[in-house]
Amino acid sequence: MSVRVGGRTTDNGQRTMDDGTGLKPGTGPTSVLRPPSLKASVLIVGYNESAMILDCIGSVLDQDFPREEYEVIFVDNGSHDNSAELVQRHYPEVTIVRLMPNVGYPAGNNAGLRYVNAPRVVMLSADTVVPRTWLRELLRPMDEDPQVKVCHAAMVIPGDPGYEEGLATRATPKAAAYHDMTRLGFIKPTWVATDSEPVQTLHVAGASAALDLSILEEIGGYLLDGDYYLDCDEIDLGFRVNALGYKVLAVPRAAYYHRHPFNTQVNLKNIRTRARRLLRLQRNKFITFYKNLYLSEFLLYLPLVLFGGPFKVMAYASRFSGLQRIANMLGLAAFAWAGFLVAALGYFPRFAAKRRFILAHRRQPKGWFVRELWKRDL
Repeated sequence: MSVRVGGRTTDNGQRTMDDGTGLKPGTGPTSVLRPPSLKASVLIVGYNESAMILDCIGSVLDQDFPREEYEVIFVDNGSHDNSAELVQRHYPEVTIVRLMPNVGYPAGNNAGLRYVNAPRVVMLSADTVVPRTWLRELLRPMDEDPQVKVCHAAMVIPGDPGYEEGLATRATPKAAAYHDMTRLGFIKPTWVATDSEPVQTLHVAGASAALDLSILEEIGGYLLDGDYYLDCDEIDLGFRVNALGYKVLAVPRAAYYHRHPFNTQVNLKNIRTRARRLLRLQRNKFITFYKNLYLSEFLLYLPLVLFGGPFKVMAYASRFSGLQRIANMLGLAAFAWAGFLVAALGYFPRFAAKRRFILAHRRQPKGWFVRELWKRDL
């Protein structure tokens, strides 16, 4: 892993990455440069994002937030393109962390955390564009309420109303979708006006989320669980923070544009990749519930998660034809059961130590998660 600071590239001597846990902020070679005025570190993790990374970083550097009060760190997560070179050439003020090979989005964020010098870290996907008011609005709830420890932004994606125009002008959209977990255990978007007040959630949308690092040790010493590699790591973060009694808020005023395509096409070229990811997603979801819930809560909620997951298709019904909905629901049902079996038989023991830590530090009483989930929409 190498790091470039102010136009230089230095090697920190590491040749391999661990699972992404236990990496402390401010321990990398940039920590000696810590300015006292820093309020936030924007941490951007990307893999082969040369087509989008300059737009993303350019929008982050163009904020109505004092430039001396935030830094930008780009983690090039094992890319095979010229993402890092483009950032170095166009934005020399950005710190670049190069990882090889790709360690996954969660571990990539944890690796970048070593070079964070501010008391708050803002995770941002490389395939995003943010309005000029984004950072100020994302951090505002933390300034107003010390119990708020995580804020995540609402988003607009391709196909949503106002996406193309807003992406071109970087104007704050009039409406956007925030995401939270439903009663049936899947993540559902809810459209609101962007002048709406923040909403307390169980889930964290990790593509644009701020965390107060004062609670890092309380949540296990890591941002996202590197053992997940990808998928459901943000649900796990939301559960860990909520379990301690802190607030997690979705912030409509911090809405941004997420450029990742919503792919509904299935063909022979991508069906194997999609199948692997669906299995991993379902596996990680059951790991998350097992890891954060007491056994009685887990067993009580297990049937809803097993049988409720396929109904996620209905949350995105407008994007599918009738036959696609039926096929996707049947497929999700099969993957839900397969994911549970894979998690229970092969992965639960690997997360036993983390589970013990979480439950030992949890402040919410038994039954709290079940009651909170039951309050959610179907």
